[in-house]
Amino acid sequence: MDVLAFILTLLALVMFAFAASGRELRRFNEIALGLVFLAAALICQFTAITGSTIGR
Repeated sequence: MDVLAFILTLLALVMFAFAASGRELRRFNEIALGLVFLAAALICQFTAITGSTIGR
């Protein structure tokens, strides 16, 4: 899980870098995608730390 969280965090960083540089990815909102990847990384970290799943 930690590796998945790390990968998702890196993807979020890439999306935020695209947004900051002013370059646009076609049909994507870079900031929104970065926030989605960051939220997914935090969920992965939370489930890895607590050993539980959300909604249980």
